[in-house]
Amino acid sequence: MNLALSIMMLINTLELGTITTLFCLRLKRRPGFLFRALGCAAAALLYVFLVPLERMPYFAVHVPIVLLAFLYIGLCYYVHLREAVFLGIAAYTVQHISSLLNSIVTFFFPELFFHFVTEGVVVNLPAYALIIGIDVLTFIAAYYLIIRRLDAEVLRKIATVPVIALGASVIVMNQIWVVGIIANSDEYASSVYALMDYIWNLIACLLTLTIEFNLFSLSRKDSELEITKKLIAEKERQYRMTKSSVDAINRKCHDLKYQLAAIRQGGGDSKHVEEAMELVESFDSAIHTGNDTLDIIFTEKNFYCKKHEIAFVCMIEGEKLNFMDLADQYVMFGNIIDNAINAVRQLADHSKRSIYVNIHAEKQLLFIQTENPFVGTLEFSDGLPRTSTGDEFNHGFGMTSIRMIAEKYSGSVNTRAEDGIFYLSVVIPIDRKEETE
Repeated sequence: MNLALSIMMLINTLELGTITTLFCLRLKRRPGFLFRALGCAAAALLYVFLVPLERMPYFAVHVPIVLLAFLYIGLCYYVHLREAVFLGIAAYTVQHISSLLNSIVTFFFPELFFHFVTEGVVVNLPAYALIIGIDVLTFIAAYYLIIRRLDAEVLRKIATVPVIALGASVIVMNQIWVVGIIANSDEYASSVYALMDYIWNLIACLLTLTIEFNLFSLSRKDSELEITKKLIAEKERQYRMTKSSVDAINRKCHDLKYQLAAIRQGGGDSKHVEEAMELVESFDSAIHTGNDTLDIIFTEKNFYCKKHEIAFVCMIEGEKLNFMDLADQYVMFGNIIDNAINAVRQLADHSKRSIYVNIHAEKQLLFIQTENPFVGTLEFSDGLPRTSTGDEFNHGFGMTSIRMIAEKYSGSVNTRAEDGIFYLSVVIPIDRKEETE
């Protein structure tokens, strides 16, 4: 048995096992995970110490360990085949990057760190320390740049055939590269051409991970956009339903007030008449802003606020918003008020439940400002408050849709929290032509 080669393969096994496990951190484990993982580890150890590795082609020595890494993912975690292959390729690419960095350092200090031993019993402790040190740094970088951002839901979307094919091509090219290095003379292995090969291969691996990471980010943005579009479509449907309901209620309230007035003049029971009039007034929460869409939105929200003891104060120049699409108005202001209502409803002291809305125009700029108290603390991400539901991927897109609509009209959104008050400010330029039409 070649002790040095076995030690190298053991280190290679530990490297691949560690980075593979890191890539699978957020995946659901299968029942009997520990026994499955130990079974894979036992298979790797049997291969490393019982198989005569020195008789195998050097470029193929590590192939069984790579295949075991793929098997480990499939046996120990709930993943589809494409996801297992994708994660295995990503893990191997990171491990190979660490190996290439080690080779580059070794190239400059061959007498101290040389560890490519295929004959004899040579144990080089400085070389092993270098490998472990570079592994730690590489794996930490991989974790903070890529792994901690992975999401099981997004993984199912990104593990596509083109992405897998890209990663697989890197693995194949790596094997061809290793064969080429071995096929050349020892002089080539220590030449500047070998160093160029190391660097080129390193760049290829880094580019592959960069592309996969960008695709991951794009996939997440696509998912966010898809959810936001569904949210807008749902708000449009709610708008149509609310408009019909508000119009019907207003007509009924209008007719009922006249009927009650007639009954009161005719000498009916004044107590019951007054109670009925009070009830009608509570339903007659119409707010007139100069904008039909805002009238519907704020009338609906005002009625809800009265019912839940929320002071709803608004100063609105609704006619200034005529340049915006009706659906955009409903989605933006529906979300703004809904967010404020959800916040103030958490206040145990009903006297502090208040929402202030100010919409006005100055110098061709539309200003939308809201204030409302809240309970607890707010965390901000990318300038927007993070959702308090705990599910950041499927919730919290109300603020995202507000920003998206503001940016559609070349506007901006700013938020801040001070002394228990949440402030939202939206600024949108008003087109003179659209304003006058």
